[in-house]
Amino acid sequence: MKQKKYKKCPRCGKKMLVGEARCESCGLIFERLNKSTNRAGKIALSKGERNKVVYVSNLPSDVNKVKLLLFAIFFGLFGVQYAYVGRKKMFAFCFFSFFYLFVYTILFYFALVPQQILTGGYTGLIFELLNLPGGVAVIFWIVSIFQIIFNKFKVPVSIDEEYFVDTKDDNIDKEVAQNIIKEVKLSRQNTNLTNKNSKKRKVFCANCGEYVKIMEDDTVCPNCDEPLKK
Repeated sequence: MKQKKYKKCPRCGKKMLVGEARCESCGLIFERLNKSTNRAGKIALSKGERNKVVYVSNLPSDVNKVKLLLFAIFFGLFGVQYAYVGRKKMFAFCFFSFFYLFVYTILFYFALVPQQILTGGYTGLIFELLNLPGGVAVIFWIVSIFQIIFNKFKVPVSIDEEYFVDTKDDNIDKEVAQNIIKEVKLSRQNTNLTNKNSKKRKVFCANCGEYVKIMEDDTVCPNCDEPLKK
């Protein structure tokens, strides 16, 4: 079997050699994806922290491929596979689009509404146009099944220190792990408190070569997670 020589950065899509440890374009360090989970990705998206989220096709440890595939096969028309991994916009689009298509089919099949309204004149044209999203949702359903089977389905992830320490390292002492988790939580609380009282500023990060918006007291680039050079 021929081995791949190139890979794409899951954040920016830049093509590079398989052995590269870091993306030259956006600064993402690929090894850190090993400590990422879908759980943390969902939390970051719910807080609007999209800069912390990366969409990967290699399923993280907390996403069950069999469960995801079953959701896609049996409930995929309603977008449940997208809801399972936290892709809320795709879930909402598929759910409401197919729900409308389902209601339209019921009205048409049982003649609950005169067919000349559903199919004739301007009203018929409007109803037909409103059916297009439902057709797209069906296509998304079929495509998502094949994406999951061939490991192409995109899942939002983010670095999750708590989950990784608590469940992935059997050699670490449980008491030590809990202390680390407490320190992480306290650090996040202090960061959130500081951010509320701080002003945002725009600085240039020499590591990823981009201007980024950070809080007044931030010292780490939100794009590449590297220290900002003064």
